[in-house]
Amino acid sequence: MRHWLRLNLLALGYTLRGLVRHPGSSMLNLLVVGVTAAFPYGLYLLLASLGSVAGHMAVEPQLSIFLRAGASTAQVGEVKELLAADARVAHVRFVPRDEALRELQARTGSSDLLAGLTENPLPDAFFATARLDADAAGLAALQTLLARQPAVEEVQLDSAWAQRLERLLGVGRVALQVLALLLAVALALIAGNAIRMQILTRRDEIEVAKLIGATDAFIRRPFMYTAALQGLLGGALACAIVGVALDALNPAVGELAAAYGQRFALQLPRLIDAAVVCGTTVLLSLTGAWLAVWRHLRRFH
Repeated sequence: MRHWLRLNLLALGYTLRGLVRHPGSSMLNLLVVGVTAAFPYGLYLLLASLGSVAGHMAVEPQLSIFLRAGASTAQVGEVKELLAADARVAHVRFVPRDEALRELQARTGSSDLLAGLTENPLPDAFFATARLDADAAGLAALQTLLARQPAVEEVQLDSAWAQRLERLLGVGRVALQVLALLLAVALALIAGNAIRMQILTRRDEIEVAKLIGATDAFIRRPFMYTAALQGLLGGALACAIVGVALDALNPAVGELAAAYGQRFALQLPRLIDAAVVCGTTVLLSLTGAWLAVWRHLRRFH
């Protein structure tokens, strides 16, 4: 056990000294690994941020029926009965104007929305959630029917954009999987090529070691440590790149969301995410390094 531990410590020390002796090439390799890993990780965080917003939106199509200020109780009741009897409607909610004002104040975080106004400008409204199997033509016909009611001021067909956003996020997730797979292969090839170049520069040393009885594990060990260390530092660099980029974007994103009365911020890297990224880059780097060393050692058997 002591002998195995001593050999690993020697290999690790040799690896660290190699990184210090060649800082330029080492930094270049780290940048390649970091930038390669930053692309899928940044896209993942962007999709996660948008997904958290989409998760709070109703994907089902929704009809917003705004009532006239002077509508009678009987006229409002007719609209309610029409919605309740329609098979295309799954759920109906009536929101009085005072409740709508309170919801708007809570959403915007402002309590002085009526400053300069003599009365609440918001109308009473029905919000009807349509069934998922309701077709677009049927909902458009229902919208036209409701707009003809005496009590109705305006009818809006909402949440269609939320469906498009959900579908767009689905496409983005598939694109992320494809991109992650391609970059994973590229990262393994990059690590393998870097180790192959080191093998070529130490070819004579490896041949002499084999002649005096060095095992494949002894020869492979320093290269594997080099790959693991580059993968670890490259993964940490990728997290730093993504974190700095998203943090720089957040003020502009926050201002844009505030212009629409919303609060939104891009998700920054978390510790567990950084651990997964670093673990993945280490694993891919080790895979590429092992293949490169295995291919070279085959020539000695």
